Amino acid sequence: MKKAVSAMGFRLILCVLLLVAVLLGVPAALAQAQSVVDKTPEPYANFPREVSQAEIDLRLEYVNTAKSWLGAKEADGSHRPIIDIYNSHYPLALGYLVTYTDSWCAAYVSAISIECGLTDIIPTECGCDRQIKLFQALDSWEEADDYVPLPGDLIYYVWKPLEGVEDCNQATDHVGIIVGVAGDQLIVIEGNCADAVRCRVVSINDPVIRGFAIPDYAGYLEEQRA
Repeated sequence: MKKAVSAMGFRLILCVLLLVAVLLGVPAALAQAQSVVDKTPEPYANFPREVSQAEIDLRLEYVNTAKSWLGAKEADGSHRPIIDIYNSHYPLALGYLVTYTDSWCAAYVSAISIECGLTDIIPTECGCDRQIKLFQALDSWEEADDYVPLPGDLIYYVWKPLEGVEDCNQATDHVGIIVGVAGDQLIVIEGNCADAVRCRVVSINDPVIRGFAIPDYAGYLEEQRA
């Protein structure tokens, strides 16, 4: 019952935000994707599909490590250790050291991967489009916007999709980590979200969704057992 009420609450909040956005002249799809909150909505650790307990634990390790940085921001420099973690891992993408003033959403999801020792299945990158290509090479990419992800998957966005251009040819703007699913809403944690680590609530099949990376947690666990 609590989960149902929570899902209804998310939808009510989004409806209010959309109404305000329409009154202000903001495109509805973009406004829907811009429902940003400073705390992680609950419930977050719900799995819409059955996976092993070991995979749940590994996925939640990645998610909870990401959540540990919630509130880190550029304004007070508390995001800098995230950039330092990214820059400490070699080889660096393109041999480039990310600066504290660069966009850092991809560096954030990469830094969490480094912290968790999951770089074999969540490859490090500082650019979203290049990171997508790495996931595609691992056969860990899902193009469908209506895919229902699991906690620990990654979501990529295109804020202003070009009309007449297929998803696969759109330039990607941003990336975040799926924290959970509440009804038809995805709860996401992101770095460089208004210059901080914040959560976003976005609808399944929202037009701004570019696609999803689905790290092979099960395959990683199999290799660890071998």
